Amino acid sequence: MVARVRRNVKVLLLEDNEHLGEVGEVVDVRPGFARNFLFPNGVACPVTPEALQRVERAREHAKKTRAERAKKVADLAKLLEGLSVTLEERASDEGHLFGSVGAAAIAAALRDKKLEVEERMIVLESPLKELGIYNVPIRLDADNAVEIRVWVVEPSSAAS
Repeated sequence: MVARVRRNVKVLLLEDNEHLGEVGEVVDVRPGFARNFLFPNGVACPVTPEALQRVERAREHAKKTRAERAKKVADLAKLLEGLSVTLEERASDEGHLFGSVGAAAIAAALRDKKLEVEERMIVLESPLKELGIYNVPIRLDADNAVEIRVWVVEPSSAAS
């Protein structure tokens, strides 16, 4: 039986990739991954002198983009710090919700306050299923997280 030797190929990243690296880095990947995903999607290219020059320009652009994104995240973190959101949900007499409050409902409440928070940023171990006050972490990026307070209350006009 002949053992196959798996050889990686070196590719030049054209975009920042959370799992591979930043623009301009030369990384080793499997040939199939490069051929079937990275090259067709424009995430990476073969390492050539022309590509290295082109990537240098892309690296400068990415540096500016990262700086803008960092400023945007810092501004959003300031706005979210100490913020509380109230969600009105129907519940039983014991305080158990007839449904649950998930990341989508919290993100919608934050969007109503004109805050750009995506559902995937909200970190919930499980949906909220009871009335109460919860501290909910929001992961803005890999380095920044803030905590907001979520109040789950019954609707005030629950008159029958």
